[in-house]
Amino acid sequence: MINLNEIAFTDNDGFEFNDGESLIRFDAVAYYPDEKKITFAVTDRGRITVGDYEIFESKRGKFIEYGYTYRRVYIDEFTEERQ
Repeated sequence: MINLNEIAFTDNDGFEFNDGESLIRFDAVAYYPDEKKITFAVTDRGRITVGDYEIFESKRGKFIEYGYTYRRVYIDEFTEERQ
């Protein structure tokens, strides 16, 4: 489980989820609590990209929105919610 208060640059805290077509890997690079932002290195279908994601909160927990469909990927649970 990713503990947002303890993210370090040597990432042991990553997770994968299945989007229905392939496994996508998220590895935390940096966390900016004051800005409610996290930087992930994302491996998706053989491509690696690094990007900043805004952190949102719901009753279910903290999540980011990923992809062109803005799927909710919950950081605390490592699951996605299809909308």
